[in-house]
Amino acid sequence: MLLVCSATAFVSCSDMLDLGNENILYTGDHKLQSANDTVNTFVGILAQLQKIGVRTNLFGELRGDLVNVASTANTSLKDIADFVVTDDNPYNNPRDYYAVINNCNYFLANANTELSEKRYQNGAASTYFVLRAEALAVRSIRAWLYLQLGQIYGENIPVVKEPILSLDDAENQLSNAPKMNLRQICQEFITDLEPYIGWAQEYLYPYHGNPGREGYNGNMPSRMSVIPIQLVLGDLYLWRASLEQNPDLAFQAAKYYYDYLIWTPNAQGTTIVNTGYKHVNVTSPYRDRWAFSAGNFSTDGWYNQGISWYYTGSNSFGGLGDDVISAIAMDSVVNEGHYNELLQLYCLNEETQQPASIEPSQPCINYSKQQTYGDIYQPAGTNTIQFVKLSPEAIQESMRQRYFDGDLRLGCFFNSLTVEGTEYKGISKFANISRQDGRMRISSTTRDIIIYRTGDIYLRLAEAINYAGKNHPGFQKMAYYILSLGLDEYVMEDLVKPICNKSDSTAISYFRFPGRDIFRTQLSTQTTEGHPELEYFGTDAEFYRVVTQIGIHQRGSGFPFLNPDYYPKDADPDTSIVSYPRQPAKYVASSGTGSTLLKNLVKNNPDLVDSLETREGIPVPETSGLTPGEIIPLVNEYNAQMMACSEKYQRNWKIREKAWFQSQTALLKDRQYEVVDSLLDIESALETCFEGHRFGYLMRAAYRHNDPAYLANRVGERNPALKGKLINTDNWFIRWKGLIGK
Repeated sequence: MLLVCSATAFVSCSDMLDLGNENILYTGDHKLQSANDTVNTFVGILAQLQKIGVRTNLFGELRGDLVNVASTANTSLKDIADFVVTDDNPYNNPRDYYAVINNCNYFLANANTELSEKRYQNGAASTYFVLRAEALAVRSIRAWLYLQLGQIYGENIPVVKEPILSLDDAENQLSNAPKMNLRQICQEFITDLEPYIGWAQEYLYPYHGNPGREGYNGNMPSRMSVIPIQLVLGDLYLWRASLEQNPDLAFQAAKYYYDYLIWTPNAQGTTIVNTGYKHVNVTSPYRDRWAFSAGNFSTDGWYNQGISWYYTGSNSFGGLGDDVISAIAMDSVVNEGHYNELLQLYCLNEETQQPASIEPSQPCINYSKQQTYGDIYQPAGTNTIQFVKLSPEAIQESMRQRYFDGDLRLGCFFNSLTVEGTEYKGISKFANISRQDGRMRISSTTRDIIIYRTGDIYLRLAEAINYAGKNHPGFQKMAYYILSLGLDEYVMEDLVKPICNKSDSTAISYFRFPGRDIFRTQLSTQTTEGHPELEYFGTDAEFYRVVTQIGIHQRGSGFPFLNPDYYPKDADPDTSIVSYPRQPAKYVASSGTGSTLLKNLVKNNPDLVDSLETREGIPVPETSGLTPGEIIPLVNEYNAQMMACSEKYQRNWKIREKAWFQSQTALLKDRQYEVVDSLLDIESALETCFEGHRFGYLMRAAYRHNDPAYLANRVGERNPALKGKLINTDNWFIRWKGLIGK
């Protein structure tokens, strides 16, 4: 079989194929009938993905509001940032996307997905379809590629789903190929993928070598090369929901994101069945935070726990602190194959000592500075838990200059080193810069290009469920807790479901976090009764042992769920208003027997004694003249009646309270949606900056709001000249004079 090494290039009807060499075309009707066939072909597809990884990041980031292109950078980068990309821009080359797509089409047209073999597990035989894992992965890659084309080019995108094997085929297929816009692409590939979602439970990851640990480039785990079908479907539905302004489609997106994050619990509902070498999808307790010293914040040191969020090395798939789900494996040597150019665009170029071409913009810096850092600690020698907000003035000036005021993430992954008066900068999401042997050195955080991280997916889940909340009061609080506290069964059952009405409570029951030995927030049973959110674990090790799931904003801003600056008070029902159903007095257990017990019951439960008599007609027993033997059963019966009535009063109050919250939540629905929507905008900037997602997020938000100014105003913050231009949505996209664009 001849593998496609260079591929079909769409230029014009008279120049359909950029042949490169004459051996790139498939010949005959060769079918993929063996595992070896599919491994070779699948790896060939992954190799071609290397061509488009860098530009996918650049088109997603440079067009947003979070980066500036340095004056020393090449004009190709500047043109992307200024929305003046021409055909001769080296990054504007759709043919490389179509090269991978054509190989995907060939694979899907020729792989025999009915080929099976007997496999044995625990002595039992089962039928395993040996090519389905690769076929599922290839189908998902193809849909993801078209979604990227839609985000970059917007309109007139040829959608070809059959392999082009000759010039004649190219002429016919390209002439007849439907030209789709971004919305139509979403519709097309939802239809294409959904019939295969059932395969994902068993065939999500191909088995190539050591299970998930040895990558195709000798570094990255092979499982990390797969773009999971659930996540692509989630993206397609989220884009379609935004484009069509349909919150119900957003709910479907949320379900697909959830379906990847969570998988089947055991019969007891406590342990996740981690089949198929799936990732452990928790947000993890690791966070960037200030240390405490002598009862105060120590701003000359910090805990940077975030490095594993971007690590794609051989042991980084499935661990508690490992965030990366999917990535494009890149080569490690600059002059061999496809090196990750992002390492030298966002950081110092080690070979030439050229400064970074891309750096944080002022809006990016402002997003970080505007956050209020607040944390909890326990002063030495006390049992008191305190929540403390850190003012910018309390941080040393040298640290503030390095972006360590407000949220800590920008400061923790922004490297800056001054040598002989020259400042060298780098983003540690890609590489770290340091001084070795008298010269600047660059060391890679990851040489690969990350496509999906767990943090990204929880943010998209929050984006989707918040938009779905336009039709479902209460959903917004689930989105809020993704940002502020994390999700587990206690958060869902105690904080989210009680404010949902009956139908919405049923809908939100889809989102369960059943593995209580895996999903544990600070509301888990290990925390302090009565004040679980204030529990303090004296050591980092203890905190990390007990808590596995935190809010995304906790990664850089302390404890936002305790911080009044994070979530406006007017977004929640005000329990101080008169109509709020007040909780009745709880039963207080008393000691003693007979008359002593009765005396203590009356003393410790005065409100309950009054309620018993006025509401239940049960007076305090009269014991005068009775013998001790007569008093004891009488008092015991009164004690039992008091406990039973207290339980009934508490139960009835919870019912009234839930009904009150549901009515108030419905009234506040639009306000809560608005607040969480603004928090998502902030978190998109803080958590995912420089990863190539920002412009896509701004587009989705602008479509949902039906307001192009949403995007134009934000991008205009880094370059005011763009504000007027981007009011016209046609200018959001890149043009190409071939078959795409105008």
